[in-house]
Amino acid sequence: MVFLDLLKQHGVQVFTPLEITTLIARSLTLRHNQISHRCRLVHLAALVAVPFAGASAQRRPPEPPPKVMISTFASADKDLGIQAAEALRSRITRDVDAKRLTVIPKADINNTLGASGYSTTEALGSNDAKALANLLRADEYMEGTVLRTPTGVKIDARLVLARDNKLQQPLPSAEAPNLDRAAQAVAKSYQQARDQLASERNCNTLLREKKFAEAEVVARSGLSKYPNGTIVGVCLGTALEEQKKTDSVLALAERIRAVDPRNVAALRWAADIYRERGNKEKATQALTGLLAAEPGNEVLLTQVVNDLAGSGQAKLAVPIIMEAARANPGDPKLLRIAWLVLLAAKEYALALQTGAELIRADTAAADSTYFVRSVAAASELGQPAQAAQIVAQGIARFPNNASLLLVQAAALSKAGQNAQALTAARRAVQMNPKVEGGYAQLALIYGALGQPDSVAAVINLAAANGGDKKMLAQVALKTGSDAYKAGNASKNRAELQRAVKFLKLSDQLEASPDAKFLAGASAFLVGQSAVNEAQETKNCALARLAKESFATAQENVPAGLTSYADAAKQLLNAIPQFTPAVDDQIRRFCR
Repeated sequence: MVFLDLLKQHGVQVFTPLEITTLIARSLTLRHNQISHRCRLVHLAALVAVPFAGASAQRRPPEPPPKVMISTFASADKDLGIQAAEALRSRITRDVDAKRLTVIPKADINNTLGASGYSTTEALGSNDAKALANLLRADEYMEGTVLRTPTGVKIDARLVLARDNKLQQPLPSAEAPNLDRAAQAVAKSYQQARDQLASERNCNTLLREKKFAEAEVVARSGLSKYPNGTIVGVCLGTALEEQKKTDSVLALAERIRAVDPRNVAALRWAADIYRERGNKEKATQALTGLLAAEPGNEVLLTQVVNDLAGSGQAKLAVPIIMEAARANPGDPKLLRIAWLVLLAAKEYALALQTGAELIRADTAAADSTYFVRSVAAASELGQPAQAAQIVAQGIARFPNNASLLLVQAAALSKAGQNAQALTAARRAVQMNPKVEGGYAQLALIYGALGQPDSVAAVINLAAANGGDKKMLAQVALKTGSDAYKAGNASKNRAELQRAVKFLKLSDQLEASPDAKFLAGASAFLVGQSAVNEAQETKNCALARLAKESFATAQENVPAGLTSYADAAKQLLNAIPQFTPAVDDQIRRFCR
């Protein structure tokens, strides 16, 4: 009853067996948009599959032969796709005993398609083909492509099980001077591929009974009849997996992938096993192939995006997810995944475009995270005006969000509007003193405004109140590094002393060879300036400053021997040369 209720909720009326027969025979008037067609075809397929009360009480007729459906093949030449399907139907009907296999006639296929509002001249998508096969009670179907070549035609076909369209067997390509010859080759390959099906059915039954070892034996028997069998191969892989024969599963997965690179089961096994074994490269290859095989699988898309982004290979997922998004325009879930992929791949311009489509399709997607990440993308593109516009939209929607205010402060500062940036950063910190990066951003803005004392005060306040010392150390390092560069260029001793102060503060917050070396280099320049001026002015304070500065340099410069080898060696050689002069100045000027 739950299933019947579900059908009713979808607008499907439940009929008696006689009414169903009449319904299928009649032509139905349906809307001709693709979504409604697809729903109706799937609903009808489900309807025919509903068991009828009392059927089990009737005597079972002899088991009918399996049925195969062959619908229009995909082709740039519409007529060629129709002709290829009919040529295959005719050839298989001619070649195979009707007691062993029934080929569903073209008229039955077209009548059902027409009744469901589908075109009878266009190839069906994978899920629609499965639904049609179920509606026609086919056990299997063939799908594929056909194209004209300089010497004739080429057909690529697949045998697909109607019960599960992931169970597929690719058939060898057939090239011939004409359709009849090509169809003859495909028909022969198809009959050979069917040799695995009885073993696959028996294997599947044993799997349901949890007789995994027996299922393995039966599946291997099927492979002996058709060594390239991917359908029975999947059943074998499942039996091996249940028996924890991981090496055998992986070997089988690679064997199946060699025959069918888009086989879903084989790709999943390979991805999982390679990931467990730490082979990121092969795991990524398998995941990317799986994504291409199942572009509509949202759970898989998310997994692949996370794995690829985590391994720094998000760009591999871009063409796959964009193709999926194009095939399903306006789908908010796919748009969100595409947006995340593009951000991870640093395709910022396309990410902004896709993000805009996302929030048009789903206004709820425009949360604070959306605005924060979009502003960051615009900033990475060097588009401060666009970043400011996006963050303004976010703040208008979330006026009390401290993170957005902080993002606005960063965007304004990057655009050179530091006074406005300071106001926004102060408001963010006042609103939420623990907002991530709040004090660090405030310190950077004070630095941009040329207020070093305020920078130091903010860093010390944040550090004393549990702020992120690593982030604060980076702010102090940047401030000290900027001061070192400016002081070295201008020979301004006060600027260099400021550099020493911030660089030592950075090293205290988080030990860093860069901070130590730059502090030592800055201190050396301070000492050099002080000793020279002390000699002219005979100033005791300057002489003592020089001695203290050279001591700081001697202590910190060695930290740069790895990253700044030449500069560090030169400074370490120079420092002792000043020591006698400084000591003499202190003796003479400090009485």
